[in-house]
Amino acid sequence: MHTSNIDVRVARLLPVASVLLALVLMLGAARSGAAQSSGMPSAGAEEEEEVPHPFFTHMGLPEGVGVYSLRILGIAPRVDGQNKGDFAFHFETGITQRLGLHIRNDRFRNNDRTEAMFQFAAFVSKDGMTGFAPLIEFEIPTRSGVSRINSLVGFTTSTGSSRWAFNQVVHYDPREDMIDGSVALVVKAGRYVSPVVEFLGEGGVGQTSAINMLAGIKVRVREGILLGIAYQIPITERKEFTRQLAFGPDFGWKR
Repeated sequence: MHTSNIDVRVARLLPVASVLLALVLMLGAARSGAAQSSGMPSAGAEEEEEVPHPFFTHMGLPEGVGVYSLRILGIAPRVDGQNKGDFAFHFETGITQRLGLHIRNDRFRNNDRTEAMFQFAAFVSKDGMTGFAPLIEFEIPTRSGVSRINSLVGFTTSTGSSRWAFNQVVHYDPREDMIDGSVALVVKAGRYVSPVVEFLGEGGVGQTSAINMLAGIKVRVREGILLGIAYQIPITERKEFTRQLAFGPDFGWKR
């Protein structure tokens, strides 16, 4: 079993990442008055709760400065007739008015690297709802026996309103000559309930593309906390699983 090795690797990585994040966010906090409203309203604003985040898709624009989001999912993919438990996490925040940070892993026990992505908002509409952001991503090893850090580039886009949000992301890995991406639509059906639809896929030179469809719902249980449940299936011949269930909370807070 590799569980102990994974835990040791994570234990070494997370404190370092936490210190770096703390230093960066302390600098960003000094500019809290310039917080942008692409993901959540600026701190102290008396506004309606924002549209929830998708399950796996990146937000198309960075969070505001001093705004934090953490998604945690337990996932149960069905592979070769067996359920194989795993979990996913996605932390994001705004470092400056236009620079965002994402740290995520969509299948921690299966993936040997965790992503650290920096997202720059090159264009943002006046209402903060629509924009375009180039990105650079580093895949950091979180498992013993893996040492190389992979670098990827890509872009994200976002559009929407106070009632719905459409986010899209594309990542390109030049070393492997592969592309992966996803799109997500989240709609506020009421104050507490938001349906979610996502399409996630990948492909590369000499490989058959794989696309999965996800349908789910997020329910607000209190300010800053939601619970989500989703069902995901492949819609192409290439399949990593026959179906997958995802369930877990979203946490959002401001400094």
